[in-house]
Amino acid sequence: EPTPEPTPEPAPEPDDYKLQGNMQAAQQLVGKDYSEIHKYMRSYGWDYSEHPNSSDKDHKDGVHCEVIYDETIQQYVFKFISHANADALDGDRGKLEDRQRNEMKTQTTAAWYKLNGNWDEWQRLEWKFRIPKDFRPSTSFCHIHQLKAQEGNNGSPLITITPRCNSNGSNRRVQVIHTGDISATTKGTIIDNLPLSDFEDEWIQVETEMHFTHDGAFSIKMTRISDSKVLVDKAFSNIDLWRKGAISIRNKFGIYRSFGRKMESTDDRPTNGIKDETLQLADFKVYEKNTLWTQYSRKIFIRTAYGSTLFVREEPVNTFAHVTKMTDAIECIISQWR
Repeated sequence: EPTPEPTPEPAPEPDDYKLQGNMQAAQQLVGKDYSEIHKYMRSYGWDYSEHPNSSDKDHKDGVHCEVIYDETIQQYVFKFISHANADALDGDRGKLEDRQRNEMKTQTTAAWYKLNGNWDEWQRLEWKFRIPKDFRPSTSFCHIHQLKAQEGNNGSPLITITPRCNSNGSNRRVQVIHTGDISATTKGTIIDNLPLSDFEDEWIQVETEMHFTHDGAFSIKMTRISDSKVLVDKAFSNIDLWRKGAISIRNKFGIYRSFGRKMESTDDRPTNGIKDETLQLADFKVYEKNTLWTQYSRKIFIRTAYGSTLFVREEPVNTFAHVTKMTDAIECIISQWR
């Protein structure tokens, strides 16, 4: 299968950052379905597996991702489409309950762990997005980007970019939200009241930087491409960017939003104002420094203080991710080999 011309590697980043992966949409995907988009993304370290087409119990016949050419940024882009109308309501991978999901994410296979955030690594993400005019968020969650733990304490995302509005649709704004490993380390909404109108029908360049530890760092800069206006540029130190028991931190992009309540039947519809929406995404880049990822297997032994083994497993993952004090009577020993 043909692939697009490789994107020229950007100029070297300061402080020893290294480009670990990048991806753009390609002309060959125009008119192709979700399975071809998924196959293409996998060749670059991402995947498209969390969408309504993935289950016979969901809106399987609908189009939820397509590739189009954008004249503004002069390249092919991914266009995500989520449905909430009288004829079709997307669910969450086969479940029609209280939310819907249409997302791409970095892979967690051994070959592509370098695209994920690992313990004590510094990572920079860059991408572009565009939301349409009159985009309608809700009073509940409507995430277009997530940093999400793989395994361990992986319920709530660490960081989200979240459009939000009041119950009557007013005060449409963009937020950045942080959730720590525990409630005591959760900062909550760290950026608020960015007018959604500043983003509508505009391509936005996003740059984020993370230091993945419990005493980590996070910064975000969003720039409107059309006039180079910086919509936000903030940095946060002493922020909890890890989860107990996590293997790594994935980056996710797409539309993940709440119905506001649980649907009572397949004919029920949300009453929180959401409607059909689109999100365009392009030009993904992942940089890292202080990289601790390894392609080699590891064994994890959890032994009691008296020497008996409680648990053993092998994984091709980050060497240090599971080093967590469990109790004074349990020791976690990690050994790594080729």
